[in-house]
Amino acid sequence: MSRFTRRSTMRALLTIAVEYAIITGAIAIAAAVPNTGWPIKVLAIIIIGTRQYALGEALLHEASHWHLSNSKSVNNMLGAILAWPVFTSLTAYRRFHNRLHHEVDIADPENSIWEDYKDWGLPAPSRALRPNRAFWLLVLRPAIGLTGIMHLLNTVRDFTYDFDLWETRLMLTAWAAIIAGATYLSLWQELILYWLIPYTFIFSTINYWSEAGDHYRVTGAKTRSDLNWFINTFISYNIGYHALHHKYSSIPWFHLPEAYCAHNTEIVEQVSHGYWETFVQIIAYTPLQDRFESQMPPAGRSGAVVGP
Repeated sequence: MSRFTRRSTMRALLTIAVEYAIITGAIAIAAAVPNTGWPIKVLAIIIIGTRQYALGEALLHEASHWHLSNSKSVNNMLGAILAWPVFTSLTAYRRFHNRLHHEVDIADPENSIWEDYKDWGLPAPSRALRPNRAFWLLVLRPAIGLTGIMHLLNTVRDFTYDFDLWETRLMLTAWAAIIAGATYLSLWQELILYWLIPYTFIFSTINYWSEAGDHYRVTGAKTRSDLNWFINTFISYNIGYHALHHKYSSIPWFHLPEAYCAHNTEIVEQVSHGYWETFVQIIAYTPLQDRFESQMPPAGRSGAVVGP
């Protein structure tokens, strides 16, 4: 197992640099086209949103588990670089994800994932979920952006929850300076178009689909793994190897496929190969089949940035 837990600071730096270069290039190209070039602008928004997810969820998740570097200070610095642009702090992410998700059994109603599902209006596993309602909650609602708006509002609400953390206060101060600078330079429209809109309608939608797929209505196990090659390679940095991650959380993202081949016989999971297959599994779920049935706790903190 030790060969799968080796970290690489250089790999992390190059990966982050490439992702931010893609975002910068997309913004530059979209900003250069005339106002009539909306297809290019929309494509840029989609690209930026997927890269925001890769950075501000997938790689931030790696930072929360100290996977970006053998140096904790370097890892935490990179984690802040990843977290602040998506309106959170590494400390806040780690407090909610590591403590309330990984350190609490998935079947325990106190696990933060059930609070997320409650906040999103997803019925408890013990309740029936008709296909038409499931399609609305899990496909159509996020696809048209309503879930993204919910995510944005919950993110703002979480500022009060995390305001006791010095890093969160620094992040909010930095964003106040960015907004003031953008307003002074008459760039506030660009800030909204090329950062807030991708965050709200692309990042948040991908995050919702990923979170719902991880643990919601999983038959015969506590965790679902999405082994879609394209998503794991180009969008989520192997977040789909989710059951393996829960069993061996010390494995960095770039070792997960190889480690899965070596240890998949030890993993109790439900396997999917894309979100549509996940959706089919969710509507086919029957509580009597699942000895890990959980009840959701009362609503509390929104958990907008739980992570996998």
